[in-house]
Amino acid sequence: MDASYARDRQRKPHLVFRYRCRALIAAQMYRRFGGLSSPRILDLGSADGLAMAETHALLRASESVGIEFAPDLIAHAQLPPGCGLHQGDVTQPHAAAPDGSFDLVTALAVLEHVDHPDELARRVFAALRPGGVFVATCPYPVWDQISGALRLHKDEHHAGAFNKSRFEAFAAAGGLEPLKYQRFMLAPVGFLPYLRIPLSPALSLAADRILAPIPVVNLAMVNQVFVARRPA
Repeated sequence: MDASYARDRQRKPHLVFRYRCRALIAAQMYRRFGGLSSPRILDLGSADGLAMAETHALLRASESVGIEFAPDLIAHAQLPPGCGLHQGDVTQPHAAAPDGSFDLVTALAVLEHVDHPDELARRVFAALRPGGVFVATCPYPVWDQISGALRLHKDEHHAGAFNKSRFEAFAAAGGLEPLKYQRFMLAPVGFLPYLRIPLSPALSLAADRILAPIPVVNLAMVNQVFVARRPA
């Protein structure tokens, strides 16, 4: 990912919709399983920091720290007060992210890009305070393949596919306690922003909650959210 991706995320409706949906579901899961007001957030694989800034605002965070590998994306970041973006490897310790100091760690559309996810799991555990919450999102593998075949997203390096059982193994490798697995973003609904039809992320996620209990509809959800906790 490079500077062109950062520019696209500011102007293309489907990319704006996607990062805002991820931020909103991360905030919803933290409110449900974390609950502390004004949390301190660590965002791993922040890209240009837009999703981090959105999550920061939704949760009225005290501070948000992002770690991103690509210097081009960091250079294009436009962040509000209280948010900082730093260059680094998300699987390794970083001076800007002291161990045991974060209430929430997020990895939004990141797990599928990591070559050594177990190292990331251990890094998440170390960064969280006891009782802190980890929220990750990634595309459901079948829908990710369909999206790529239809050229609905840029050709990106995906190191591996995640589902519920793979996430549970990821959590176990890091000593995390799995709390929640959920599919979200109904395919026909998620396609509307590609047609430049305005769509609220809140409305999209509300529709998910209503329709997800229907098995055949749940299969049409293109994304997944995983939630885990560092044991107290």
